Amino acid sequence: MVNALYAEVVPFANEIGELLKNVFGKSVIVDITEWHGRFLVRVAPPLELTIRGEALATLTAEFGCTWDSAGTFLAVDKSTIKLSALLDRAPIFRFEYERRAHSKPAGHIQVHGHRGALSHLLSRAHHDTPHSMEALHLPVGGARFRPCLEDVVQFLIDDCRFDAQPRWRDHVELGRERWRRLQLRTVVRDVPMEAADELKRLGYTVIEPEEGPPSQGSVTLRAW
Repeated sequence: MVNALYAEVVPFANEIGELLKNVFGKSVIVDITEWHGRFLVRVAPPLELTIRGEALATLTAEFGCTWDSAGTFLAVDKSTIKLSALLDRAPIFRFEYERRAHSKPAGHIQVHGHRGALSHLLSRAHHDTPHSMEALHLPVGGARFRPCLEDVVQFLIDDCRFDAQPRWRDHVELGRERWRRLQLRTVVRDVPMEAADELKRLGYTVIEPEEGPPSQGSVTLRAW
């Protein structure tokens, strides 16, 4: 079972390495480590990012890979995409996902910074750490609709103005399309009846399995 999972993880790790290499023009090492029957895929060492040729930040990406709940498809149960400043190694923001999160959104962003108005609001609300924005977990669509690595990469280039290769956008958009197609398949497995209804509306003929309709995955869709 571990060997079968590894065979699924390797292409996933290669896609990450190729994306970052094609976008930022630098060789990227993507490490795969086994841990208790699952695999950790991570960019190690962190990728150094530049603005006008000056190295200013590093990008770290880690993905915990396992089987989905049915034991059929590769699934990410935990991930972190982090931008850190080279000046003091301090994190700037983190895009995180935890499949089994309970007290916070499964998919969220944590911003390391300070904002007076927000701190005042949190103080009035008796928040435990009113001056730490990173204590807030900003929701980003849950397990199924969270941002992908390509979304973060485009944000770094378009909004933060990090250096990139001339045709970076082609690679980002291709990877994003691949990610969203996979997520759509996962959503269909969550709600097969809705998928069947919509296909029928579009004119397709849908045949229900002999054993009856598959169970619905409403737990995942209702999760924060």
